Amino acid sequence: MDAITVWTGLPYDSFQTPNAALFATCEKETGITATLEDFPPDDLTGKVLQAATSDDLPDLLYLESGDITRVVETGLLTDLADYGLTADGYSDSVASLGVVDGVQYGVAPGVNPIALFYNKAMFEAAGVDIPTTFDELRTAAAALTTPDVMGIALSADTGTGPYHFLPYLLGAGGDPADIATPEAAQALQLWKDFVADGSTSESAVTWGWDAQDYFRGEKAAMVMSGAWLFGEDLPFEVGAFPVPTADGSGAPQTPIGAEVWTIPVTDDAHQEAAAKILACLTDDANALEMARASGRLPGDVSVGEEYAAEFPDQAPMIALLPNGFIQDPENKGKQYDQLSLAIQDALAHDADPAEALEKAAGQ
Repeated sequence: MDAITVWTGLPYDSFQTPNAALFATCEKETGITATLEDFPPDDLTGKVLQAATSDDLPDLLYLESGDITRVVETGLLTDLADYGLTADGYSDSVASLGVVDGVQYGVAPGVNPIALFYNKAMFEAAGVDIPTTFDELRTAAAALTTPDVMGIALSADTGTGPYHFLPYLLGAGGDPADIATPEAAQALQLWKDFVADGSTSESAVTWGWDAQDYFRGEKAAMVMSGAWLFGEDLPFEVGAFPVPTADGSGAPQTPIGAEVWTIPVTDDAHQEAAAKILACLTDDANALEMARASGRLPGDVSVGEEYAAEFPDQAPMIALLPNGFIQDPENKGKQYDQLSLAIQDALAHDADPAEALEKAAGQ
C-alpha cells in the first residue's frame, strides 16, 4: 500500500502548515503518499461515526482525546501495539490520553497545557517576582494594576471560564467532581478577590479566550493561555508560570488538552501503511520539529527536555506535563456547567463562593 487518507479536526493554519510539512517529510521517508483532509473540530467525531456506516473511514485519524472512548466503544480503532507502536517515553498523564481500558489506541506527540503568561517588562517595572502561592498571586496582580493596565485578565465566561478555573481549583486541592468543598471555595474566592481588588475587570464574566487580546494589547500584565502565545509576534517579552498551589506546597496542576493519532479499522494493508507514517510522525526528531513549528509541546519526556533546553521560557510549561490533569470526558460537561454557574454567581452576582458552589453542585 503506497497511499493513505488522513483526517484531522484542526483547520487552522498554525497547525495545517507545519503538519503538511511533517507529512511531506514522512512521505519521503516511507514512500507512502498521504492525502490530508481537515474538518471543523466539532464535526470530526460525527464524521468518523458516519463514515463507519459506509466503510469509508480514514487510514489515520487525529482525534480529540476526549472523544476517543466514544469511538473505541464503536469498535472503530485498532490497538497501536499491533504495529509495535507504544507511548513509551511519554509521561503517564500524556500517555493516558490515548488509553481506553488499558489499551493504547492513540498517542499524543503534541499537547496543550495552559499556564499564566506574563509581560516581563511589567513585572520588572513593578518589582514583582513569580508568585508561588495564592496570596502572592493576588498581591502581584494588585501591584501590577494601574489606571491603564489590569494585573490579570480573567477568562470567566460560561464557555472558557470553567476550563481556566481548573488550575486554581486543583491548586487549592479541589476536584471538579465535587465542588461543594472548602478547597473549591478558596479557589473561587481568589477570583472574586481579583475583581474586588480591581486587578481584573467586572466584565471578565463575559470574556473567554478573547481575554488574551488585553494581554496582547498591553492592557493586562497576566493572562491564561497556551504555548502558542510564545509564537506570536508581540512587542514585548513574554514568560509563563503555572498557577501556584494555594500555600506553595506540592506540584501545580493544569488540564492537558491534546489530539491523539489513531489508526482506524480498515484493512491490513492500509493499517500497516498508516502505522509506518505514524511511526515517522512520532519519531523524536520529527516530533521536536513539529513542536518548534506548531507551538504544541512535545508529549515525549526526552523530546520535551530537549525542547525546554532550546526554549527555556517554555520550560515551566513542559514541567507541568508529568502531573497534568486529565479531564473525565463522560462527566466534563456536567462539571463545567456546575463551575460556570458558581463562577457567574460569585463574580457577577456577588454571591459567597462557598454558597455559590454548593448551589451549583445541586444542579
